Amino acid sequence: MTVGSLFIIFAALAFGSFAKGLTGLGLPAVAIAILSVFFGVQHAIVVATIPVAFANLQVVWTWRHRMREMPPVFWSLVSAAACVGVGTWILANIDEHLLTIILACWIGVFLITAAFNVRIEATGRTVRLLSPVIAGAAGICQGATGISGPFIGTWGYALGFVKETYVFAISLLFTSISVMHVVTVGIAGLYDQERMVQGLLAIIPAVLFVPLGMRMATKVSPRVFRLIIVGVIGIMEVRLVWGLLAGG
Repeated sequence: MTVGSLFIIFAALAFGSFAKGLTGLGLPAVAIAILSVFFGVQHAIVVATIPVAFANLQVVWTWRHRMREMPPVFWSLVSAAACVGVGTWILANIDEHLLTIILACWIGVFLITAAFNVRIEATGRTVRLLSPVIAGAAGICQGATGISGPFIGTWGYALGFVKETYVFAISLLFTSISVMHVVTVGIAGLYDQERMVQGLLAIIPAVLFVPLGMRMATKVSPRVFRLIIVGVIGIMEVRLVWGLLAGG
């Protein structure tokens, strides 16, 4: 493990953690998009599991007073956590090239939903019926690719949360998924010494930059920062696709 690799991990997690604190989204997408270019997809996803779980716990704890504003979401949390195992099985059992293709396609979906602010609008009984399904799909995608933002963003939007409650709600669902992801990745034997050390060290930028993003939420336009996130992820997407084309 070189100084250069640690710098890349720190920078990727710092940027993603700031995005997480500011908007509630962005940490896995930013960190994994950057890390996968330098370390490979499976390595990037596994390393990111630990700081992603920690960052979500930070946000949930900070906004815990918003819990009283939440509708019943128990079955969504259960569905999301249960489905992570399916995604982790996919992560552990497909080859790196196919995993890279899946990640590149999924990041493409993320970019489209983020760039065009795509949302699925639903209300009332429809939301109650669809919430566990959307959450389960998020769990599968998180387990396989480390990224579930499009599903979770849609879930939070459909339930109609206001700004701070929205950040709390999606972070609560992210926590259910990301903590289970750490468990299932461990059960699957995907942590080795290097990945474990890198994941634990990656908690440091999460500790520093998630609170910074939360403090800046009232001073920096989330729309402007989302555009920056989309730009960075877009560059990483081009790098992934270029690598696939050059290697294939």
